[in-house]
Amino acid sequence: MDRFDPAALAATHALALGVLGNAMCGALLQILAVVAGMHYPRAAIWRTLGFWGLQIGAAALAGSFLAGFPPFGLILAGGLLGSMLLAFAACGLYGIARSVARDASTQGAALALSALLLAVLLALLLLGVLARGWALPWKILLDAHAIFAAGGWLLGLIMAVAATVVPMFQITPAYPAGWLRLGGKAWLAALAIAVACLANDLPVWGLIGPIAIALVFAGLTLSLLRKSRRPQDAGRRFWLGAMICLAGALLLAMAGACGLDRPGLAAACGWLMLFGLGCGAVLGMWCKILPFLFWLDLQKRAPSGCRAPSTLQLLPDSAPRRLFWAYAATVSMGMPAILGLAPLWMAAAALSVLSLLWLACALGSVLRYRTCLRELNARAAGQPASRP
Repeated sequence: MDRFDPAALAATHALALGVLGNAMCGALLQILAVVAGMHYPRAAIWRTLGFWGLQIGAAALAGSFLAGFPPFGLILAGGLLGSMLLAFAACGLYGIARSVARDASTQGAALALSALLLAVLLALLLLGVLARGWALPWKILLDAHAIFAAGGWLLGLIMAVAATVVPMFQITPAYPAGWLRLGGKAWLAALAIAVACLANDLPVWGLIGPIAIALVFAGLTLSLLRKSRRPQDAGRRFWLGAMICLAGALLLAMAGACGLDRPGLAAACGWLMLFGLGCGAVLGMWCKILPFLFWLDLQKRAPSGCRAPSTLQLLPDSAPRRLFWAYAATVSMGMPAILGLAPLWMAAAALSVLSLLWLACALGSVLRYRTCLRELNARAAGQPASRP
């Protein structure tokens, strides 16, 4: 599979923006409120204009790739996505700058948002090349965009969130203090050096730093997960799978930089990075955060003397386990299909099964939440009014 094929570009950006983009923006809204005490201003605007700008912009961009790069579609997608993501990143950075929090997750989120700003600006320049024929070095812009989008925004945000989420939900020791203090800063600096080396036709030297730092992060996370007090937890399995995919993507990236010219190598690297790492980490956090948010809301609404149902009642362990095996099968089937060793329909079928299972898990959790909410409201209505 060629990374420049219109269908591959459409699928890549549908995954990166439509699936991961929604999850990552939502994760930042939650994590910054918890660790930094920061709330995005005018929440109603983000719920409507911000949300729909991302959905319509992602659909317009993917559709434009499939339709042969029409200028109108590219300009529409650039306007919607550029305005929404740039405003999202700017508001987040402004709120973090005003916050007194200086923990690793807050600083890591600031670095990830900075990388998002750069990735979006580079993407707008690339859209100018495609839609208006701007005379710019598009190959350098494309490589820099991929580095800051996949490395700075995606992996940078996963690093930031993992500092809080992995010890909290998997009950592991904390990340080493030295990593929490310097890991994020070293990561963004390594990405900037990588872009400079790529611009000067020195890809191997530029990738040494990012690959080394990312491997350290993967190794630390795997080491902590081995010490988890919840070894059978499905969320832990997703994080393990995500770190293994990250290591595989890094090895493929270095092989490509060293001159290994195999068809589909770059696409396979992107598959492991975007789907293997991105969706693995997102699913690992989703399985914990969704029932937790439902439980938190029910806890607040519960009348005196009543307890909210546990998170396992809202999302039983069996559902995330099925999701994990569908995720693992999709990763495994996607690799040979991308490399041309297996038919593509097998990976598409596995991805469809995973998507349907994910949707079923979400709907099931929502229905259980609403059932519990009705029961709590009925109990509250049946209680006599409390006396002052």
